[in-house]
Amino acid sequence: MSTLGDLRASLLPTAEPVAPIREADLAREVAWVRVLRARVPALEALGPGDLAIAPAGALAIVAPGPAEAAELVREFVAARAAGVLLVAGDPDAVAGSDALEALGRAAVDAGVPAFRLGRLDVAALERSVIGFLVNRQAELDRQAGLLEARLETLALEGADLVGLVAAIGGSLGRAVALEGRRGDALAVHAPADLPGAADDVRGYLARPRAVALRIALPAQPGAHGRRPTSSGSLALLGARPASPLERSAVDRIAALLALELVRAESVRRAGDVAARRGDALPTDGPPWVVLLAEQATPGIALTIDQRDELRRELRLLAPARRLGLRGDAESLELRVVLAVGRDDPAGIVLAGRIAAFLGRGVGVSRPFDDPSDRPAAEAEARATLEAARGLPATPRVARADRLNAYRLLGGLHNLSDGPRQARLLLDPLLATASREEARRARLETLRALLDHPSPGEAAAALGVHRNTIAYRVRRLEAETGWDLADPELRLALGIAVRIMQSAQS
Repeated sequence: MSTLGDLRASLLPTAEPVAPIREADLAREVAWVRVLRARVPALEALGPGDLAIAPAGALAIVAPGPAEAAELVREFVAARAAGVLLVAGDPDAVAGSDALEALGRAAVDAGVPAFRLGRLDVAALERSVIGFLVNRQAELDRQAGLLEARLETLALEGADLVGLVAAIGGSLGRAVALEGRRGDALAVHAPADLPGAADDVRGYLARPRAVALRIALPAQPGAHGRRPTSSGSLALLGARPASPLERSAVDRIAALLALELVRAESVRRAGDVAARRGDALPTDGPPWVVLLAEQATPGIALTIDQRDELRRELRLLAPARRLGLRGDAESLELRVVLAVGRDDPAGIVLAGRIAAFLGRGVGVSRPFDDPSDRPAAEAEARATLEAARGLPATPRVARADRLNAYRLLGGLHNLSDGPRQARLLLDPLLATASREEARRARLETLRALLDHPSPGEAAAALGVHRNTIAYRVRRLEAETGWDLADPELRLALGIAVRIMQSAQS
C-alpha cells in the first residue's frame, strides 16, 4: 500500500505542507481518496487511511468558519484519515481562501497532515490519486505522457526553449535547466512559488555539475557524414533526490526537447541565409536593440569551430523572430540584434541571459525603429561596452542610456583628494581586516548591498544565501555604526567604494 510520503514525492511535488510534517505522518498508509462536496453530508464513507480532498469552493459552503472547520477535522480524526489536500479556488473568492486557511489551522492543531495545492481540476486530481493507488507505475507513465503532450502543444503554438523549460519546472515542482552541447545553460527556470528554487538555481550556477539528476538528450545526426553529436541535457536542480515521476517524465520528454533543439537550429540556419542575402532584422521588431560583446572570453583562445559551436548555442537562447546574430565566427565581436516587446522594452532581460551564457559583459544600445539606424546602434553599443570596461566592476549588462554615468563613474579616481577621502570614510569597514583579500571581500559585499534594491538580489549577485547577506549587514552596521538605509550615506559610500576598487584594480 502507498504511503502519504510516496504520494507526495511521486505524484504531488508541488504540494506544500501547511506545517512541518513528521516522518511518522509521511509513513501513514493511504487506502483511498474522498472529495469533499458542497452538500450534506460533505464526505461519504470516510474511513481509515482515506485521503480527503477539500476544494475551496465546496469548503466555503460546508465549513465557512473556524467552528465548522474544527468540526470537519474532528470527523477526519475520528475516521483516522491519512491527511487532507487543500485545493485553492478563485483568487478573488475570499470566502474560499478563508475557509481553506481555517481548515488548515484546525488540521494542524489536531495532528492531521495537511497540504496546500494551487488551483487544480479536482476531478483530475482525484483520478490521479486513485490511479496511483491502484497501479503506481501506470499512473506515473500517464502523468509523464500528459507533460509530454503539454510540451508538444506549447511547441506547436510557438513556445521557445524558455517557455518549454518553465512548463517542465512548473509541472515537476522543481528548478530545472536545459543545457547545450558544451554544458552551457540555455534556459534555467525556478518556479516562483516554490520555496528554495531560487537558491537551487544559484547553487547550480556556482557548481553546474552538482544536480539531482541529469539526463542526456538523444544525439543529433552529424552533418556531412560526421558522427552524431550530443544534443545537450536536461538537469533537475537542488539536493532533493529525483522522484520516480521526475525520472519517468524526463526520460519521456528528452526526445521532444532534442527535436526542439534541432528545429530551432534549422530555423536559425534559414534565418542566417536570409540575413546574408540582405539586411534582415528579427521579425518581432520594431523596436530593436543591438547587443555587442567580445567574440571570445579575454585570455582564452578559441578555434573557429569552437566559436561556431558557441554561436549555434547562443542562437537557441531566443526564437529567430526575436534574436538575429550578425557576422560570423571570424568576427572580432559578437553582434546580436534583439526584437524587444512590452515585457522587456529595453532588451535588458534577454541581454542578461546572453551575458550569463557568455560569462562576460555585454553592451546594449537604446531601442530603434528604423532598420537604417542599426549601424549607429552598433556603434552606440560598442561605445557603451568600452565605457563600462573602465569601471572597477564591469556591469553584466551595460546600457547605452547610462553611457554618461559610466564615463562619470569611470573617472572618479581622478577626483582631487578623492582616494584619501574614500579611505577615511571606509576606514571603519576596512580597519579590522588584516589581509588584502578580506578588504576586497568587504568592499564587494558593500558594493552589492548598495547596488541592489533588496538583500535577495545582493545575495544573488554575490552567489551566497540571502541569510548570509542578512548576517553580513547586521555585522557591518554593528562594526561601523552606519545606517545603510540613509540615502545620503549610501551615495557617499557608493562613490567611495568605486574609488577604492579603482585604486585596487
